[in-house]
Amino acid sequence: MAANPWLPLQDALNTLLSAAPSATESVTVPLLDALNRVASQDVIAPVSVPPCDNSAMDGYVVHAEDAKKGNKLPIVTSIFAGDSEDYYIERGHCARIMTGAPVPDSCNTVIMQENVERFDDHIVVRQTAVNGENIRPTGADIVSGQSVIQAGTRLMPSHLTLLSSLGMATVSVYSSVTVGLLATGDELKTSGEPLAKGQIYESNRVGVAALLSQFQVNLIDYGIVPDQPETIKATLETASQQCDLIISSGGVSVGDADFIKDILAELGDVGFWKVAIKPGKPFAFGHIKNALFCGLPGNPVSAHVTTEQLVIPLIRHLQGEPVIADTHRQLLPATLTTSIKRRAGRLDFQRATYQTDDNGTILVTPHAKQSSGVMTGIAQANCYMLIPAEVSELGAGDTIMIQPFSIWASSPV
Repeated sequence: MAANPWLPLQDALNTLLSAAPSATESVTVPLLDALNRVASQDVIAPVSVPPCDNSAMDGYVVHAEDAKKGNKLPIVTSIFAGDSEDYYIERGHCARIMTGAPVPDSCNTVIMQENVERFDDHIVVRQTAVNGENIRPTGADIVSGQSVIQAGTRLMPSHLTLLSSLGMATVSVYSSVTVGLLATGDELKTSGEPLAKGQIYESNRVGVAALLSQFQVNLIDYGIVPDQPETIKATLETASQQCDLIISSGGVSVGDADFIKDILAELGDVGFWKVAIKPGKPFAFGHIKNALFCGLPGNPVSAHVTTEQLVIPLIRHLQGEPVIADTHRQLLPATLTTSIKRRAGRLDFQRATYQTDDNGTILVTPHAKQSSGVMTGIAQANCYMLIPAEVSELGAGDTIMIQPFSIWASSPV
């Protein structure tokens, strides 16, 4: 039996990531410009959080020995958040204190206001408080000198909030990756233009750009390139001088007008061509000069799937984020609601909808339309249902793995 010429997805991912250079160049950017960029070095906390002992409640700050039920304590002052005065509270007295206000060194307990009876100039303790109660100690969250973000972390809103809470206005991130997009095909027209007979609207560039938008790449759009080998060649040569990664769609199959593979071999090298997945088999990878090249299939569902499963892990690696090829997307077990028969041979990313029943069981139902040219199948789905390459038949009630359509999984995409 002849060897299968199609490369398994896992092998394709390993090849992509091993061929891509690691990120090395670093830039310093303002926090708001760092969203979805990748930290290029460990971030060390310059201050502690909180920077001093502060009150976790609105209440009354006292000595722990005085916080006994029935004690009458005169109120000597009020302390608000941001107050910088050094207060000294004598034994047998208390101060009104607000949430976030610094706790005087002479005190060690805050009685929440609900646990006292307030009079004009004093309180009566109604519930005993213990030493340290309702006080957030210095460094309870972060200690100065502590590593709070590791190099290789993609910075999310929570990370930027954390850095801002440390008083940091900038952060070091890896340099941006420049990605060139083009689509090939005489039949393609740009949205908004009238269609002649036999023409279709080109959508893959918009779809790929949207998928990559969350990764803060620099995009260069080379537009629609006609099926003319010399024109395609010239466009790819230009892009190879301007981009780190070139992504084309169309022209990677075996038709008379599919020129990408031959041009790629002429200008650079073909790392692999054809991946054992459905949809998305005709996917080409290689180099053109110093630029990496990914050739997507022309069918929109195939282009969408291969961008998610192959191109995005490559971009994450180029940006300095550690990517483990077999765990780059979240998988969940689900119960199939219907039976399936299909031809075995390729890992199948069927478009499906999942939901959780009253018992907490995840149920998944594949969509009827699974053609690689039917984008409504993805637009109306909320997950991929992964059918292993060797499986030809599944029954209702069988367990199958699904890949939810979420931006981030357990270790980002």
